Amino acid sequence: MKLTVEMILRSLNQIRRVYVDRLQERMPEENLSPNEISILILLSNNPHITTAAQLCVLLGVSKSLISRSVERLTRRGILCARQDTRDHRLIHLTLSERSKPLIDRLQEEIAVINHSVLADISEAEITQMAATMRKITERFQREESK
Repeated sequence: MKLTVEMILRSLNQIRRVYVDRLQERMPEENLSPNEISILILLSNNPHITTAAQLCVLLGVSKSLISRSVERLTRRGILCARQDTRDHRLIHLTLSERSKPLIDRLQEEIAVINHSVLADISEAEITQMAATMRKITERFQREESK
């Protein structure tokens, strides 16, 4: 069977779901939805992601789901939403200073999950997968810029 982009995306979504499920189990007191966890992880690891539209594309979820999650995280003081100075339709999202302890905890829990889930996968296999994913991403970026 030939590996397709759809199969890769399905696998990545499955991995994301496992992480989210484990994080919810390990941090029930935070009362974060799966989508909120995904948003926090994406924003903390990718400072260039700043809009709800980008989150929709990357997470493959609807604009309304992103809006509800962003609204809830903003109300809790975890996210800051600021209107773009040039294009007032754009709202830029950033993690608030108040989010730092939560993000630190998420990162710690992710490290624990990585250790258990990836325990029998060698460093060489992980390195090869990362290199392959970079190559695929670069090809898609070239296609996108044509």
